[in-house]
Amino acid sequence: CNADFFHASAYHFMDIATKLFTPIFVMSRVTGWAAHVMEQRADNRIIRPSADYTGPELRKVVPIAERSAA
Repeated sequence: CNADFFHASAYHFMDIATKLFTPIFVMSRVTGWAAHVMEQRADNRIIRPSADYTGPELRKVVPIAERSAA
């Protein structure tokens, strides 16, 4: 979800200048960014999220000329 889109709408209706939207978005994230930096420095390693792909299996790509118009 792109929450900034909805935040921007609210800021607009509050008559906040458009040029201030980005600084406001950044201010809301600074504490999270700082926490990540502190965690990375404490363990002396970059934090990478672990995730496993759970989508459909890979399929063979059929060239457009060979596809049926179903």
